[in-house]
Amino acid sequence: MGLSWGCGHPSLTGYARALLTSLVTLLLLRLGSAQLRVEGPGYTITATVGQDVALPCHLFPRRDARSLEVRWIRDKFFETVHHYRNGEDLYGEQMEAYVGRTELVRDGLSAGSLDLRISRLRPSDDGQYICTVGDGDAYDEATVHLEVSATGADPHLSLGGYEAGGVRVLCQSAGWYPLPQLLWRDARGQHLPSVFQTHSQDQDELFEIKGAVIVTGSVEGPLSCMVRSSRLQQERESSLHIAAPFFHNAQPWMVALALVLMLLAVSIGLGVYLFQKQGKLAAQGWTKKDADLAKQAAEIEEQAAELAKKDAELAKQAAEIEEQAAELAELKAELEELATELGECPSLPQMKAFGFYQWAS
Repeated sequence: MGLSWGCGHPSLTGYARALLTSLVTLLLLRLGSAQLRVEGPGYTITATVGQDVALPCHLFPRRDARSLEVRWIRDKFFETVHHYRNGEDLYGEQMEAYVGRTELVRDGLSAGSLDLRISRLRPSDDGQYICTVGDGDAYDEATVHLEVSATGADPHLSLGGYEAGGVRVLCQSAGWYPLPQLLWRDARGQHLPSVFQTHSQDQDELFEIKGAVIVTGSVEGPLSCMVRSSRLQQERESSLHIAAPFFHNAQPWMVALALVLMLLAVSIGLGVYLFQKQGKLAAQGWTKKDADLAKQAAEIEEQAAELAKKDAELAKQAAEIEEQAAELAELKAELEELATELGECPSLPQMKAFGFYQWAS
């Protein structure tokens, strides 16, 4: 059964009208869209952490954009980085990470330039940005890719001790973005396998990378640690020359034995020194005691001499007393003899005549 296109089928007439309306609307939208076209740079924008960067975007054909609505958003988060409308910057919807760090370059707006300047770049600024422009029903957008990089410090090499018959060498370098590669190589340029490798990010979102390798005596010449950024095509390299005695021909147990023997020798030497020092101190102590005893003996001899001197003086005084006593006894005997001859006690005049009055009284 076929369909007839006559006046008796009003439903088909309504369908045709709706279809026509849709086609006209789409045509108007396409015309409006064609009137507003946005273009990006067509290449990746590269910048260094800490620098300022301008993300380019412009209308094509170029026209005055001061009365348009321009919004820059992150492709990953679909959140507003910067919002401009009718000559004003609007910050109500701006991502917190970009507060105080973005501005639409006003000098080029009249010529259709929609460039966004971001100051003090951070590693987190790395990624896709979308420049969107709206004018009534007209809308268009362009994508801009930003690569943020940072070159870190020269690698620091250090020895980590003996392990598996060789020497463990450590390498670390900080301040990189994005995460770099860490490679080891010998003097001939041959790569050496790492025994471990790890990385971390600091508060500024920069990477620190660490690695270690076991080096044996078969590795000749200097050992090199290279940290390389594939994005920047830059690298940092440091070298270390390890002397032969550090290798496995001096095995860890031999090193330990040498350390024990060295400690033993030091202990013995220290013991001998302390013993000799103690002997010297003892000898010095006895010498001091002998000197004290000699001094005491001299003092005693001096006191004995003084006592002997006093004894001699006392003996002399005793002899003088005995001599006086003998004289008195002799005088007494003479008096007794005189009394006997007189037969009576002598008179006072007689006593005075003999000189005995004072003595008798």
